[in-house]
Amino acid sequence: MTKSNRITPNVRFEGITVAHTTVSNRFAELLRALDACIAAERPLQRGTADIFAPCFDKALTDAEIAREVLLSSLTAVIATTEERPADRPLRLMAMALKTLLSIECDRDRAHVFGTLLQNVNLLEVQGTHPAVVAVRYVQQRFFRSCAILMSLQDFGGPGPDGDGACGPALAA
Repeated sequence: MTKSNRITPNVRFEGITVAHTTVSNRFAELLRALDACIAAERPLQRGTADIFAPCFDKALTDAEIAREVLLSSLTAVIATTEERPADRPLRLMAMALKTLLSIECDRDRAHVFGTLLQNVNLLEVQGTHPAVVAVRYVQQRFFRSCAILMSLQDFGGPGPDGDGACGPALAA
């Protein structure tokens, strides 16, 4: 009996394995931590959160833990040695997000994030190899998730009064 393999794949990149490096594996963990942080921060938004609700303390604790996990994931990606050229942009993206999270002023954070978004093309890997295409997809997902995170009120997004977390309504 003869075994045959399909010559033409059913789906794009079927049968093509993309070898992961340590940086890309840790970056995948970073994306999971970023998504978990977003999910943990959403219940704490001023428009929906009730600080007197019994579950608020747990939600706040979960958000703090998720943020710490995100920061440790960022540190892990930054500390990892690059194994191929596509690893450098992933490390730079992790450095950029860590920098954004360290900025305390919402206006400054929004400005730096806007500048980062205007220059995404400088970080985008170039090429058509399946590994490069996979990294580019991961980069796009990262920037979409960062945009969601930065739109949350605690990170400078619009608050109930439309002025962000440092709006005049909170100063009163």
